[in-house]
Amino acid sequence: MKQVKFLAIALGLVMVSMFSANAQKIGYVNVEALVYNLPEAQKVQQDLEKWQQDSIGGTYTRLYQEYQEKDSILKKTTVASVKQVLQKDLAQLGETLGNWQQIAGQASQGKQAQLFNPLYKKVMDAVNAYAKEKGYTYVLTQEAFVVAPDSDNLSLPIATKLGIKVNPEGSAPSGGAAPVPKN
Repeated sequence: MKQVKFLAIALGLVMVSMFSANAQKIGYVNVEALVYNLPEAQKVQQDLEKWQQDSIGGTYTRLYQEYQEKDSILKKTTVASVKQVLQKDLAQLGETLGNWQQIAGQASQGKQAQLFNPLYKKVMDAVNAYAKEKGYTYVLTQEAFVVAPDSDNLSLPIATKLGIKVNPEGSAPSGGAAPVPKN
């Protein structure tokens, strides 16, 4: 009889622990949509584009012009030592220009990270505060799910906390925070 009571109690404890484990709140957010719909994101994007135009675009133009000038001088010169130096310089410039897409891409990614990191931090701080306030155990990115119910999407309430204007219907594409169209 004691063994039956012990088994019943043990089974009850297992059931309670399973129920409490299933009671964890899990939500998801579309971090990218929140970041890119922040009011200050448009200014940051404009700053990035201006930097790309001024820095990367200007540097490429300057390097290409330098290459053309040295090539022109090389074709006109007859002094062997000058030709040797110019050929070496042209080879280096040619390699740099050939690798420019990769160099420019890396520089652009670095600048983008530098400019957008404060916005990502702002969004993540809001996500953490909301999750703590509402008792969420886990908050994942939307990309982590293949299928997830809209009721677990925290993007819209977090967007509201961040001051992002959302569609009046309260719906947003891809679970993100859709901005109100500007006229």
